[in-house]
Amino acid sequence: MKTNKKQFKFKRIPYYVSLLLLTCGASLILGFLSFGGAFALAPILPLAVGAFVLSVAYEGEIYLQNIKGALAKLFKGDYLSHQLAKNFLLKHFPDTNMDNCPQFFKDYQEQLKLFAALNHKKLSQEQKNHFSAVKRRLKDMEQWFASQLYPSAAEEALTSYAESVHIWLKQQQQQQWALRLQRHRVLYRLAGIMSVLSALFMGLGSTYLIVEACSVIPFVAVIPFAFWPLFIAPMAVIAGIAYGFLIYNTLTDLISQQTLQKWYQNLRNDFRQGITARNIFLATMSVVLAGLAITLTICTAGTWWTVASNTRPLFTWMSKMPSFIMRIINPIITGLSAVFFNLQNTSESLEMLAAATNPQGAKLSFWQRLRHQLRVLWEHLQQHENIWQQLNPFRLLLKITLTPLRLLLFLGHLVSIAFTADRMPGIPQIAAALVALISEGFEDAHYFIPAIESEEHSADDIMQQLEERLGDEAGHEHHTDIPTRLLKNLALPIYILAAIWDWLASRLPARTGSQAPLTWNKAWEKQRGNKTTIDAITPETHLSPDWKKEHTLCLLKKYQHQHLQGAIYAQKKIAAFNELQEQIFTEPAEATHKVIVTAHKSSALNQHRLFGMNQAACRTQQFLSQLPERVGLERNSTPTAARC
Repeated sequence: MKTNKKQFKFKRIPYYVSLLLLTCGASLILGFLSFGGAFALAPILPLAVGAFVLSVAYEGEIYLQNIKGALAKLFKGDYLSHQLAKNFLLKHFPDTNMDNCPQFFKDYQEQLKLFAALNHKKLSQEQKNHFSAVKRRLKDMEQWFASQLYPSAAEEALTSYAESVHIWLKQQQQQQWALRLQRHRVLYRLAGIMSVLSALFMGLGSTYLIVEACSVIPFVAVIPFAFWPLFIAPMAVIAGIAYGFLIYNTLTDLISQQTLQKWYQNLRNDFRQGITARNIFLATMSVVLAGLAITLTICTAGTWWTVASNTRPLFTWMSKMPSFIMRIINPIITGLSAVFFNLQNTSESLEMLAAATNPQGAKLSFWQRLRHQLRVLWEHLQQHENIWQQLNPFRLLLKITLTPLRLLLFLGHLVSIAFTADRMPGIPQIAAALVALISEGFEDAHYFIPAIESEEHSADDIMQQLEERLGDEAGHEHHTDIPTRLLKNLALPIYILAAIWDWLASRLPARTGSQAPLTWNKAWEKQRGNKTTIDAITPETHLSPDWKKEHTLCLLKKYQHQHLQGAIYAQKKIAAFNELQEQIFTEPAEATHKVIVTAHKSSALNQHRLFGMNQAACRTQQFLSQLPERVGLERNSTPTAARC
């Protein structure tokens, strides 16, 4: 197993290197825009450098998330069909208590309960392993469901388990979802074309931007201009490619999440229920924020026009291009692509505003939840801390310094972004910067303002669990910005003193009730705001034998497609794999484990490659030995694998 883990990490190195380079490239565009705008407003080099750092430090986190999303959409097979299948599950998940509900949804719900029980918790190593198995099983289930929602053209025999899902899907407008897949594929291709154009023009524009910035940096300006292409051209190429990924992810999110349609429909549905102060407020904010986003885009495009008009081209051939390419087409393309990015972020901030005012239904509003959590926090302090712990001076010092510093840095970030759009011809720099500052504040609020968590949900709240697993924000982390992490690391000595105080004060005789002295680890985790490890739990997995059989068949087909497809030397192994799948298909579900164990000893399936070591277990043998545990059958030991 150790060998496999090392191989896996090694294969991921190019991905992480590419992700780092692309994130840096996208951040450079914004950083140099801030740098140039700040220097144009006030020619003070430290101020311009500060604007560069603050813009990159915050926006780098956002760009990282967007580029990861774009890479997944481009390089993960069948990403679109899987995403639409998740949307289908989220919208049409049936009541599992109904008589005609397929068994698949009951099995999926059981795994979803385990996922909800372990998600967002600090886990022991054993619990982490169990949680990883649950997530992997859920992913397999979602991929299997996608293959049922969008079946291949080839006719395949179906088990009774799969047939029940097919019958149910035909009653749920399956054909419309097939048409939606085709429509999304066309729109994704158009988004790809737009992204390529954006990347091309942004790469060209970045050369002007970087040349402008380098011209005012003393230790770079002394380098002969003939050498500048050696370091500017690679940066511009990476920046252009990164920007293309950003726009592709944004456009595809707008398509798949139907952002603009939802925006309009939510407002329309609100007004259908009557004209209220909340409805008028949200409609006004929608118009204002959309206007700000468009105005910011125009000012940014004007800034690019100013940069291209007043900066020396990097290469001689660039000066021979028709002037309208960089002065007209480039601002239009970059501006049009940027407006989608601005509108996508603005819509997410509008959702936050809608939740903060007065969500309908039985849910508490943002302010009600805030008051509730403050009350719960006070009660928690009274129940779990004595007076000496409550008077922890180092904790108080952290609260009155870190929070204002975080706010100050975020305001500095907004100012640095304002510098990116302050050179629009015909508009005063201060006015353009102010528009950019306000718009950026609303756009980025949802990334950096922590959400007020609602109360614990019931274990049977399936819709909440589905939203947590399949919703648009599933798996996103918005509270790990670089400045916050840097501040917490700089304040490490104060955190240590606060933990020592808490640890010692918990041992004083002023304890009440069942309070027990804190261990050092608990005191440290408490002061750092880390979640404590949950009690050991071993929830049972109630998966039907029919799903385990279906899961086994699915993984066998997937393994055969990935590792045995078209391999001439493996014809005997392919035939044995087909025979194994046929045997599992025809045998009762309860016999699946026995069939796998027998196949594990098959000489045809355990045939090594030409240079494989016969004394080591081959990859196929290892796969078959791990298969029972992955599908929820009896655990087996897994020997070290050689490729076969």
